[in-house]
Amino acid sequence: MAAGPGEHDAASSSFEKLLKTDDLSGLKEGEIFVDEDGKKYRVKKTIMPHYSSSGPYSMGDPEDRSLRRIEADVIIPNRMNKQIEQVDCKDTRMSLIECLREHGAVKGFKQCKAQLAVFNECKAERFHDIAFRQKMTDDYLAERSEARRTGMTTRERRLEEFRQWKAQNAEK
Repeated sequence: MAAGPGEHDAASSSFEKLLKTDDLSGLKEGEIFVDEDGKKYRVKKTIMPHYSSSGPYSMGDPEDRSLRRIEADVIIPNRMNKQIEQVDCKDTRMSLIECLREHGAVKGFKQCKAQLAVFNECKAERFHDIAFRQKMTDDYLAERSEARRTGMTTRERRLEEFRQWKAQNAEK
């Protein structure tokens, strides 16, 4: 049954009463916001969703194991490709490079088709291996988690470790 002109039912009154936190679009970066309970918050605006800017260094939650689309579609395949070329299929890659150096870059592709086929077969076999992809994903997630936990990338952590080592050895 519909409410009369002067009457309000429970559903419509809940829509009419808005909380102060329902619309924060008019606030500026760095402004102090006080909620209904008197608790103060500093406004932080970002284009990233809240779960991506949370965590101890605002780099995301270190325990989050979900992947963004760019991580799943670009970063992990690039890491897989690098691992395949530099470690897993290194011998076949080096034989292809030797052949190309011997015959030249342009003529080499005609004369080095056998080495190229072996290299591509090795890459395809490893690239479509589900266990290998899972291992690379787990390695990436562990590295990302550590970066979010410490606020430093792997390269920055290694540089800091080197600086500490150098300072310790300089004292001796």
